[in-house]
Parts: sequence; structure tokens; C-alpha cells
Amino acid sequence: MSRKVRVNIFVILILLSSPSVWACAVPVFQYALAYWSADLYEVIIFHKGALPPAEQVVMDKLKGASWDAEIRSNIAVRTVDLAESPGVIMQKLWESQTNSELPWMVVKYPRISGITEDIWAGPLTNANVESLLDSPIRKEVASRILKGEAGVWVFLESGNQQEDNAAFSLLESQLMKMSEELRIIPPAGSVEGFDEADLRVTFSMIRLSRDDPDEKVLLQMLLNSEWDLKTLPKPMAFPVFGRGRALYALVGDGIRENNIQIACSFLVGWCSCEIKDQNPGVDLLISVNWDGMIDDRLYEQTTQLLNAERAAEAGGETQNGIKRNIMVVLLIQGVAVFFIAIVVVWRRRQRA
Repeated sequence: MSRKVRVNIFVILILLSSPSVWACAVPVFQYALAYWSADLYEVIIFHKGALPPAEQVVMDKLKGASWDAEIRSNIAVRTVDLAESPGVIMQKLWESQTNSELPWMVVKYPRISGITEDIWAGPLTNANVESLLDSPIRKEVASRILKGEAGVWVFLESGNQQEDNAAFSLLESQLMKMSEELRIIPPAGSVEGFDEADLRVTFSMIRLSRDDPDEKVLLQMLLNSEWDLKTLPKPMAFPVFGRGRALYALVGDGIRENNIQIACSFLVGWCSCEIKDQNPGVDLLISVNWDGMIDDRLYEQTTQLLNAERAAEAGGETQNGIKRNIMVVLLIQGVAVFFIAIVVVWRRRQRA
């Protein structure tokens, strides 16, 4: 299925998420940060027999990262002892590895994402574990989101300086424009209860080189998030929001004003669906204790928006909301069926 088809379907879903259609008055980026827990990456450790003491320490560090109060990595660690019967699936995964040495780590996307591609693989060493759990850019993305930014765009260079600079400048100028023009939209009749400063939104960007040795895991997470990205030698832009969720990439000529505006408007628009898995994108592996670091003001404003929504409903502002939402749900289901049909036909043709 072509990228153009995927983008068009994504645009349809974004247009359907406008405030005139849905009743949830909380912006997508706020709702995602407040309530969407980060999906768990699977880290599989292959070994044979008992680990030596030094490597056991590294293993314990990796396992502890998922519950540590400060780190709180969104990972689930699984160990596979090749000295025992590992099972067919794990045996095939081990046999698919190249230049492997025990103990060996294989990192996979959250199962809910449906992405079967391995993200990264390498020896179980302290340096590799630290690179896996976090990186300078991932820390900066989390820091900006926690400070209230609606979205942080990761700009991935292609290596072609002229193309990269042109795309970077366009993205930078458009994000500045979106930061000036877009606002959180309270329910009708409740604007007086909100300060102008609370309704402002900000977008920023971070530039990522494909040759950055500190970002090798992040690079693979982004490039493997869609099946064709790693084959495209083009600049790419990934909007990241919530607890590290990356939307679909804008690639090459797709980094243009209307696409950037659509993505930013989606993040600031009223929450199109409270069920996370029905929203586009894939979570990144970021080590942050989100629940412990989110500012209480976020929850206060979320509550304020929800209360304003209920007041508007009580005042008759959305009496036709139920009928409208039923029509939208039916329309979305139709789009989903069309989308699935395209995928099935495309896969059959690929196999043929």
C-alpha cells in the first residue's frame, strides 16, 4: 500500500476528529499525556545456562528499569535459556540473528503495534543497556513534553545537506506559525473560565543525524515504525506527543505546510477517541516516570475542560451530539473496512 494512500486515510480520520463532530473537549495531546500509558517494548535475552556475575548485574539492571521509580522504562524483559527447550518461535528468532554472541538482546516493538520487525539486537553489555533505555534526544523530547509542549517534532536528516536544510527550514517556520495560530478550544460558552496563557500551545523540533552514535536505538525505532521508511533516503519528520507517541512520518516532499498543519491541528483538536489503540502512531521507548512527573496543572485543566463540556451539554449545546457521533462511527467503520480491503489486496499481490 502506498504512502499516499496511508496519508489520505490519516487525513480523513483527522478531519473527523474536529470539535464539531466529537464531544470530548480535551485536546489529544493533553489527554494522551494524562491517561495513555506507554506501551511495553519486549526485550528478549538469549543465554545458555547461568549468567556470569558481571552479566547478571547487567541483567538485573535491565529488569529493574521497568519498575524503578526514577527510570520507569516501558519495557518487559523475557529471558530464553537455549540450554533448555526454548520453543519454536524463540528458536526461530535466535536462528535469525547474525553475528550473535551470548548473552544476546533482541528488542521488539510493543505487540499491540502489530509491527513484527526487530528494532535492535546486540550483546548484553552495560553500554548497550544504557543506550537502549534512553538517549539525549529522547530525554529532551520528554522534558519538553512535560513542560507543556503539544508536540515535539524529531527531524531525521537524510544525509543530503541541501534537501535536509530546505525541509528543516520549512518545518521550523511552519511550527512557529502553528504555535502562534493554534489554540486549545474550550466548549462553546465557557471561554471566560480560561486564561489566554492556558489556551496557548507550543511546537518545537529536534534535529537527528543518522550517524549519531548516541541515538542508534532511536534511529531504528523510527525507521522500523513503518515498513518502507528504511528504504527511503529522504528527510523525515516525526511528531511526538503524549507519553512518547510518534505519529506517522512525513517524508521528503510530504514535509509541506498543509501536512504539518493537519498533524498539529490533530494534536490540538478535541480528543477523537479515548481508546488509545484506535489512534494513529506508535509509542517510543523512553525512560520516564510519567505519572510522577506530570504537572498537577495538566490534570486540573483536563478536569476544567471536562466540566465545561458537561455544562455545555446541560445547556443544550450538544443535544444532537449522540446522533452525530453514531453517524461518524459508522463512517469511520466504513473507512476502516475500505482500508483493510486495500491492505488485503496489496498483500495478496505481493505474495503473487
